[in-house]
Formats: sequence, structure tokens, C-alpha cells
Amino acid sequence: MDMQRVSLPEGNRFDNEEHGSQKGRQGGPTLQPELPLSFPEFTGDHPLIPARMVNEYQYCPRLAYMEWVQGEWADSTDTVEGRYVHRRVDQRSGNLPAPEQTEEGERIHARSITLSSNRLGLIAKMDLIEGQGNVLVPVDYKRGKRPHVARGAYEPERVQLCVQGMILEEHGYQCNEGILYFQGSRERVRVAFDDELRATTLSAINGLRLIAAGGQIPPPLEDSPKCPRCSLVGICLPDEVNFLRRQGDKPPRQLVVGHDEALPMYVQEHRARVSKKGETLEVSVEDTVVARARLIDVSQLVLMGSVYITTPCLHELMKREIPVTWHSFGGWFLGHTHGI
Repeated sequence: MDMQRVSLPEGNRFDNEEHGSQKGRQGGPTLQPELPLSFPEFTGDHPLIPARMVNEYQYCPRLAYMEWVQGEWADSTDTVEGRYVHRRVDQRSGNLPAPEQTEEGERIHARSITLSSNRLGLIAKMDLIEGQGNVLVPVDYKRGKRPHVARGAYEPERVQLCVQGMILEEHGYQCNEGILYFQGSRERVRVAFDDELRATTLSAINGLRLIAAGGQIPPPLEDSPKCPRCSLVGICLPDEVNFLRRQGDKPPRQLVVGHDEALPMYVQEHRARVSKKGETLEVSVEDTVVARARLIDVSQLVLMGSVYITTPCLHELMKREIPVTWHSFGGWFLGHTHGI
């Protein structure tokens, strides 16, 4: 069985200085070497991992886990535009002959070809395959413009393209490079499948298989510019999850809507008088007090008809921002009095 190597996730790296390493103390932090890991060939009991999921893992392990293991999905502007860009390449055309049936110099141009590898445990739907004879070049279509970075494209896209090349090699073709076509700028970027990119791709494949088998969702990225445009940001909740993780064992604060005990007070007795006495409102008719209410228990004062309110009382209500609503005796709304 072939032995493959996988890089440990960030959380499993350690500083040798903390473990008493002389090199760590003198030369600064040293990362733990890669560990050799082997995986059996996939069988019918295990689903093949799509190449796009390897891209997602390289972009964000948590995103890959949520989509591949938990089956989460949400559309965004980017995903909708991506489907629109692929509307043509998703229409199959051309044929991909078997390696032993190709002739030297024969031109190959095939769209929307799906291939898989049980040994690698991968499956990929390739937008376009070009080449001559037994030498093929996968072409992967991307929305947007070519990024101006050192290697012509970001690593997740390069890794996804390398997965397609490795699957083609598993089927007996020769594949040394691939092409990323950016629809926004209509540019092609060649990606060489060198040893470094192949090692990074194998590490991503094995890393995804590990977290899928482990059944524990990876933590979200910390203050990453990737998160705002991610289609699953509303499900992943990176800021909220990271905030709660920093709280340790302290339980999260319960979100409870405050209950306002105050109620509206209606005064509709003919020629009633509303005045203030201390912290209470008094309603009197012909100098006889007929009702009282504490100011803190009043949310609104509603006056119906010819009801009189004293100036000190009105000032106090405006200070406390308790609105006074004026109505006719028949209930027609006349206006509001509210403090500022």
C-alpha cells in the first residue's frame, strides 16, 4: 500500500521550545514534521470525494465539512454567477477515447467529462479536456477575472485542477499541466503539476478524508477576509462561534426580550382632571380623586374628549417621554404630545 503524507492542521502544530527542544529555543518556532498516513482504496461503501470539495477544504476546512459531511448549502451571488459561467461547458460535447485507442497527434477536445479514481477516492467533472494523443490538459472554467498573484491563481483553484490531472493519470493518460480559464478577463493561466503542488493536493485530500471520518467540525477561520463573501457565512457564523469559544466554560448570555410592565392609561370621563402628585398620576372629577397610577406603570396617557391635564403633569410626562394622545369624545384621533 502506498504511503501518503498529510500536513497536520494548524491546531496540531507546536513550538519545539515548549517541549524543551534546543533548536526551538535558539532558532525560533519549529513546526512538527508531517506524519505518514495511509488510506485503503475506496469501495462502494464510501462515497467518492468531488474535486470541488478538495478546493473547498484548501479554502476553508470548516466550509468543506459543512458542505460534504453535513450537506449544507446556500446560494450567493458568486455561486449563481458561477453556474451561469458553466452553462456552456456543462453541455457535453466531443469524446474522450481510452488511452490505448488514441493515435499520436490526434487532437482531443471534450467537454463535461466525469472521471473517478477508487485508489484516490476522488471524482471530478471536468469542464474541458484538450490535448493531442495521450497527452491531455484539463481546463477548468472560473468566474471573475484572473487574480494578480505570484502563481497566476489562488491555491484552492490550483489544487482542484491538480486533482483533475491526477485522475486523468489514474486512467492512463499523461498530464503534466492544466489551465484555469477566467471568464471575467477571458484569460488562460497555465498551472504546472510539479511535485510541490502534488504534495499540497495529496495533503488536502487526506486532510478532508480525516475530518470527514473524525465527525468533528473544524473551528471557523479567525478574522479572515474569506468569510464575508462565503455563501455559508450565515450558517457557519464564524464571528459568533469564535466569540463563544473565547468565553471558555462561561455559559452564553441568554437572549431574552425585556418585558415592559407599563400599560396605557385611558381617561374618558367628561370634565375629568389629570394631575401629578409625587410619583403618581391622579384623575379627579369635581375635586374627587377617582383613580391613581404610578408614573412608572404608565406607558401612554390617552385623553378622550374634554379632559383637562395640568401643566406640571404634562411637563413631567414629556420629561419621561411618556406620550399623551388626544382624541375626541367619539374616539377621533387629534394628535400627540411627546417630549424630546
